Amino acid sequence: MAGLAGKSGPPGNQNAFRHGLAGISQRRNNGALNAKEHSVREEILAGLLADKGGEAQISTAMRVLAEIIASDVSLLVTFNQAIDGVIQNNQKARQNLKALPQLDGYKRPLVGSLSSNLQRFGMERVAKLESLQEIIEEMTEASGTSETTGPDGPITTANGDG
Repeated sequence: MAGLAGKSGPPGNQNAFRHGLAGISQRRNNGALNAKEHSVREEILAGLLADKGGEAQISTAMRVLAEIIASDVSLLVTFNQAIDGVIQNNQKARQNLKALPQLDGYKRPLVGSLSSNLQRFGMERVAKLESLQEIIEEMTEASGTSETTGPDGPITTANGDG
C-alpha cells in the first residue's frame, strides 16, 4: 500500500487538504480578533459612524448594525487573504475544479449578509449637526483671538485685557 501509516492515500494527495478558513471561523466564533482584523474593524466602524453624522447622531440599533457590518468586513478581508494564500501556495488547489467553488462558497453567505446590512444601514451620508457652542469655538479659533463678544461688542476682562 502506498503512502504513510496513518495517512490516507499516496503522499501529496488532497485528502487532508486544510485551507485555514475553518480555523478563522472558529476563532471568530470564539470572539478572538487578530491585530489586523481589529484594525480593519475599527476603521470601518469609525467610517460608518462618521457617515451618519457621528456617534451622538445615531440610534442604538444603527450602532449595532454598524458594528455587525464592521465585523463582517474584517472577516471578509481575512477570508480573502486566506483564499489568496491557498491559491498561491497550493498548485493543486488552482487546478482543482472542486476546490475553487468550495473556497468561494465560504465567503458567499458573508457577502450576501454584508450587502443586505449595508442596504439597511443606508448609503447616504448625513452631515454632523454642530451645537452653537461648537460653532462659536470654531469661529474664535479661526480668527485667532480669544476675546469674547457680547451683544454690545467685546467684553473686557478685569485686568484690562481686551
